[in-house]
Amino acid sequence: MSEEKFMLDFIADPNMLYISNNQQLKNDKPEGLLDRDITLYHIEEITFEDKAPRKEALENVMSSLQIEGINFVYIIQGNEFGVHFYFGIAKDLHADADCVMELPVYDLGRNVLLPSLKGNFRGSKISEVQPKVKSTIMETIKNMTYCCYLEGVPGTNEDNEKFQGVDRLVDVMLGEQFSVVIIAKPLAIDDISAIERNLYRFYTALVPLMKKNIQEGVVKATGTSSSVTKSKTDNIGENISTTKQTGTGTNTNWTEGTSFTETRGDNKGETKNIGKPSSSTTNSVSDSVNTGTSHSKANGTSKSESSGKSSSDSHSHTQGSSSGTSIGDSKTEGSNTSDSTSATTTLEFVNKEAQDWIAYLDEIIFKRLDYGKGKGIFVTSIVLLSQCRGSLIKLENTVKSLYSGESGNKVPLRKVPLSKQNYRSKAFRSLQIPRTKFQTHPSLNELSSRAACSQFIKQGYVHVGNWLSTNELSMIAGLPQKEIVGLGLREEVDFGLNFNTNIEDNNRIELGNLVQSGTVLNDIPVYLDKENMNKHTFVTGVTGSGKTTTCQKMLIYSGLPFLVIEPAKTEYRILNRTYDDLLVFTLGVDTVAPFRLNPFEFFPHESITSRVDMIKASIEAAFDMEAAIPQIIESAIYECYQDCGWNISQNRNTKYQNPFADGVYAFPTLTDLMNKTEKVVEKQGFDERLKRDYIGSIRARLQGLTIGAKGLMLDTKRSIDFADLLERKVVLELEEIRSGSEKALILGFILTNLIEAMKVKSKINSDFKHITLFEEAHRLLSKYEPGDSLNKKQSVETFTDMLAEVRKYGESLIIVDQIPGKLTPEVLKNTNTKVVHKIFAQDDKEAIGNTMVLTDEQKKFLSNLDVGRAIVFTQGWPKALQVQVNKTTNTTGEEYVKDEELRKNVMEYYRKMYKRGIFLGLECLQHEPDLEQFLKYIEYSTDSSLVDNFRNYYKEPEAQQAFTARLKQITGEEEKEFVLQLLLHGGSYPIGSWEKSKTILNEFINDVLNRSDKMEEKKLYYYNHLKIKL
Repeated sequence: MSEEKFMLDFIADPNMLYISNNQQLKNDKPEGLLDRDITLYHIEEITFEDKAPRKEALENVMSSLQIEGINFVYIIQGNEFGVHFYFGIAKDLHADADCVMELPVYDLGRNVLLPSLKGNFRGSKISEVQPKVKSTIMETIKNMTYCCYLEGVPGTNEDNEKFQGVDRLVDVMLGEQFSVVIIAKPLAIDDISAIERNLYRFYTALVPLMKKNIQEGVVKATGTSSSVTKSKTDNIGENISTTKQTGTGTNTNWTEGTSFTETRGDNKGETKNIGKPSSSTTNSVSDSVNTGTSHSKANGTSKSESSGKSSSDSHSHTQGSSSGTSIGDSKTEGSNTSDSTSATTTLEFVNKEAQDWIAYLDEIIFKRLDYGKGKGIFVTSIVLLSQCRGSLIKLENTVKSLYSGESGNKVPLRKVPLSKQNYRSKAFRSLQIPRTKFQTHPSLNELSSRAACSQFIKQGYVHVGNWLSTNELSMIAGLPQKEIVGLGLREEVDFGLNFNTNIEDNNRIELGNLVQSGTVLNDIPVYLDKENMNKHTFVTGVTGSGKTTTCQKMLIYSGLPFLVIEPAKTEYRILNRTYDDLLVFTLGVDTVAPFRLNPFEFFPHESITSRVDMIKASIEAAFDMEAAIPQIIESAIYECYQDCGWNISQNRNTKYQNPFADGVYAFPTLTDLMNKTEKVVEKQGFDERLKRDYIGSIRARLQGLTIGAKGLMLDTKRSIDFADLLERKVVLELEEIRSGSEKALILGFILTNLIEAMKVKSKINSDFKHITLFEEAHRLLSKYEPGDSLNKKQSVETFTDMLAEVRKYGESLIIVDQIPGKLTPEVLKNTNTKVVHKIFAQDDKEAIGNTMVLTDEQKKFLSNLDVGRAIVFTQGWPKALQVQVNKTTNTTGEEYVKDEELRKNVMEYYRKMYKRGIFLGLECLQHEPDLEQFLKYIEYSTDSSLVDNFRNYYKEPEAQQAFTARLKQITGEEEKEFVLQLLLHGGSYPIGSWEKSKTILNEFINDVLNRSDKMEEKKLYYYNHLKIKL
């Protein structure tokens, strides 16, 4: 068949464009694939970058897989629960015999495919499919009943690429069981060059068939001629010639020609001739008209071949001479006139099919080929599978609709159904591209035409697929542009990547690892500088976002003593697993780890006025109060101090030589304050109604602090030694203090003592450093809102100013809160380091983002942070970083520290501090009690029934019996001395001589134990003595 006829037939018949219609192909036997020859990766979550094109990122991934001997595999597998996406590599069983893979498939996946996916989709969650799951995926593909593949070339819509996204396919097929398998075999550069040569050959053969030109002509001529001629000839010549020739020659000639000639002509002529000789002897007239039409067509082929050889030798000699003369004379006279007219018509015949193919090659194929030479070309097969025919029909039509272009559809996608036992079906289900062999070696025409159809033939084999550049492949093997069921989509925003690493090893506080666009860089740790901790830190984030883990890491890696104030949780007690000597006090639960804090006890360096101001500020911050109540309380506090022997102006006590010594009770209590306020109100001259209102308001706020566990904690004569606590690792749990206002009050008391204790430690050792972690700081440092009392505003300012000054004493604050917007703005402004976990509220994002130089895009991203991720900014960093905080302790509650463990440590601490008099009566002991004795004494001191029964001994028989029974449990003189001290200090101070009261009380106890007959006499004296006091 001639090339011209082949080309004309090929472009005219659409069925010749598809391999599946070629009857000259012989099927190649499929081979099985081993599990180790497949590696798959599950795309669990994909990041979204608004300005980063995802299609180009996929092209980069595919370009990285231009490796001989493998097939790139893309699988979408859907069921009733959602859709899963897999990328992978399978060994190519049809690779060239001389192909040697540099690495096994598994290593190529781990070292090439996975890093490429993570690098181009930074922050995506991609996991390797385990062997068991991989087998399930392959079995699902092999067992699906209905199968077809799509042959042809997909087209891209450059202006509307987003409408060709795979998410639309998933939406259509959601809830149905189906699989889309795309297998792509990378072509070597030599194979691409072969395709290019075949395309040029096809183009060259097709160009002459695009146009034909035919010419038609008409000629009309009229002529008259006249002439006069006169001649004379004279000839003389001589010739001498000698010739000698010798020659040998060989000639070979081969000619092959094809001609096609078509001629069509019309001719019409008219001639008129008049002649008149000058001699007038002859006259002639002639007139003629000639018309004619000729048409000829010739089509022929000629072929000739000739060959010859000759040899000659000749010699000649000639000599001669001649002369002659010829004279003639003639004369002719005439005239000539002519007139000619001609017309020509050219006809052009166009072969539109050939023209379209040329345009297709110029505008589509060569551009695709050129793009693929740089990015990569893959022979690609699209395989569709389903469990029911209806689903397969829907799937194939959806795929064709999505991936058909708006132009250049010379070889459009067309489905080819396959039975389950078909050899091509088996090959596809084994992630192989089947190939078939021509029964006879394909001609050049066949090779060139198949290349134009994007088909690949090599060594007589044609692969059942079409060659595609990465541009088309990335479109059909793409990832969703929106979130779908089974594949999460989250936005990723870039943060800083450079920070100060010039930190001395002993000053490094390891926070976590740097995160780049969602990808944790495990080899790049992020450190905070311990030297900057005293410039304070703010940590925020919603519940469960990782705040506690972050704070615990800073505490642990700092190596400094710390105090954690935990108002609402018990998450820091887990540090007991890290520190054996951790002290955890359970405020409000006296039966576990009791805490004692007398807010009126101050330090030797401290003035009474300063302490009163802080107590007043704490009360104002905690409670809303009517106009004069803060001033009434302030006046009452001063009078309480005076009652205890204090000179306000000189800060001296007149009753005790050393009021700060252990076992001395020189400070008022909350009960004293509550009783004193009634007297102060009486002095103010209010009317009865206002007097009752003020007294009732004050008692309502303070009375709850004097009873129960709160009373044991706050209504106490001596406080725990805060200066000593600063050298330890301490946690204060306020979870059981349910009232928010009471929590705020207690926090105010704690911070007041903390600051003053830091001043003491700083004077002793100027290099002393300590960390205080303050959870839920808004309870004390809340932002002033319109409508709040001015007293609250002033109290918040007092604490804010105090916290701003503690840096000079070596104190480092870590302020933690879920809601930045609730905090007074000074907290955010005066903290050098900020750690932000996930937050949602826009006002919170603005409040914290503005202090960290975050862009609007970065502020918005704060809602997308994963658990454990944080945005961190500190001194010396040019930009905020995203950090993955690594977990060091279990803060989820799965591991719980029992109360018994906490109690043991705290009681051991109190046991060693028994002389301080924190628990009444213990100061009288001559020797340090063992733990068993101490716990027994604690039981006495915290049981108010002993004192109550003592007071009611002569009033109620039941009290008399209970008191007697309790005294009989006393063993030894030391315990008796303890009970004596407890009764002496049981909420009252006996009047008169201390020693005399002690002697009387001691005799009374002995009489009770011995049932002395003199009890009536003793009774009257002591009862009256006690009654006067009470």
